[in-house]
Amino acid sequence: MKECTVCNKTKELDQFDRRSNANCDKVPTGRCKACRRKYIREYYSNKKSKTGLTREEWLNKVRKPKLSPEERQEAGKAKWDAWYAENKDKIKEEWRKKAEQEREEKLALGVKTCSSCNKQLPISVFPMRKRKRKDGSSYRQINHICKTCKNNKSAEQRATPQGRATVKAYRESPAGKARAKRESALRKKRNRQATPKWLTKEHKQQIVDTYELMRDCRAVTGEDYHVDHIVPLRGENICGLHVPWNLQVLPAYVNISKANK
Repeated sequence: MKECTVCNKTKELDQFDRRSNANCDKVPTGRCKACRRKYIREYYSNKKSKTGLTREEWLNKVRKPKLSPEERQEAGKAKWDAWYAENKDKIKEEWRKKAEQEREEKLALGVKTCSSCNKQLPISVFPMRKRKRKDGSSYRQINHICKTCKNNKSAEQRATPQGRATVKAYRESPAGKARAKRESALRKKRNRQATPKWLTKEHKQQIVDTYELMRDCRAVTGEDYHVDHIVPLRGENICGLHVPWNLQVLPAYVNISKANK
C-alpha cells in the first residue's frame, strides 16, 4: 500500500507506475496512475505548439462541428443544389444529346413495337407530334402506341358514361372551346382553298343543305355527326374538292377512324 502525493489516497501498489531509482531498482512513482494521466492530459492540452495554439484551440479550429440529422440533411441538400446549379446546363445538354440519338436510331430503324398490341409495325403508323422546348428548339416525338390502338382506346373511353361526361366537360371548358374554334377556322380555310370558283348557286346551296342535314342528325339522335369529304382534301396521292358530290354525313367516330384515307 502507498499514499498518492497528489490525491492523498492510499492505494494498492499496482495503481502506481514504476520508475528506476539511482540504484536501478524499480520503485513506485509518487503519483498514482489516475493522477498521472490527468496531469499529462492537462499538460499537453495547455502546451502551445509551433502555431501558437494549444491542443484544445487547434482541435476547435480544425474539428468539424457536430450536426443533427436534420442539419446534415440540409447541408447535403445545399451542397447538391450548388453543384447542380453549376453543372445544370452541361447535364441537360448531355441528356438532350442522348435522347436525340435514341430518337434518330428509332427513325433509322423504321419499325417500332406498339406497347398496346405488342406488334412490330412501321414508324408511319404511329402518331408523331412536334414538341417545343423552353429555349425555342423543337424535336419530333413518336407515340408509344399505334394509331389503331389509340383510336380504339379513345372509342372505348368515349363509350362509357364517365368518358362521355369527360368529353362534354372538356368541350364546354375554355380550352375545349378555343380548340374547337381553331379547328373550325382551319376547316373553313381548307374548304375555301378547295372550293372551285365555277360552282353555281345550286351547288353552294347543296353544300349548305348537307351541313343542315348534319345538324338535324345531331339533334335527332343526340350523337355527334360530321360532314366528311369522300376524297380527302389533303390525301397522300390525290386531293379532293369541296363540292356537293364529295360530301357525306357520317357519325363522328366513323369519320375519326377513317382519318385521311
